[in-house]
Amino acid sequence: MASGKSTVGCALAEALHKDFYDLDVAIEARMGKTIARIFQDEGAAFFREIEQEILIELSAKENAVIALGGGTLLDYENLQIISDKGISICLTTTPEETWKRIGDSGKRRLIAGPDYHGRILTSDTQIYKRIETLMSIRKPGYDRSDIMIDSTNKTIPQIIQEILIMLEPFHFIT
Repeated sequence: MASGKSTVGCALAEALHKDFYDLDVAIEARMGKTIARIFQDEGAAFFREIEQEILIELSAKENAVIALGGGTLLDYENLQIISDKGISICLTTTPEETWKRIGDSGKRRLIAGPDYHGRILTSDTQIYKRIETLMSIRKPGYDRSDIMIDSTNKTIPQIIQEILIMLEPFHFIT
């Protein structure tokens, strides 16, 4: 959630001379609507089904870096798909940094709702609290990543350098 997955993923793919795919972008392209609209129109369960279907397709690609959605790792099957196919890298940040990064963007509107119960949050305090809650809920899935990088207050080149160093034990860089 606003940790830099798409931006860092694209830069990492370039550094590694790999193809880059963004799971959320692929979902939006397939469905013809934004992630927020899919959640609103079809619900979270439907979104997670489509997410997994497209994750399976993307994970079959060779020489690829794939940026996942913030909630992808909530599902154990997704964790298995990812661990079977490659190395997982999780970018983390603080709730404060996430709040600063989302500003008044589409990501903020997605976080604001509607949630699983159809509620839409309207106050900054409620939205910030949801950020904290989502981070807490997602942490167990994130903790299963092969590599964890805190992206708070780091530039993209700094994050890429840190990832490249942490990939060395995996004999990934040739």
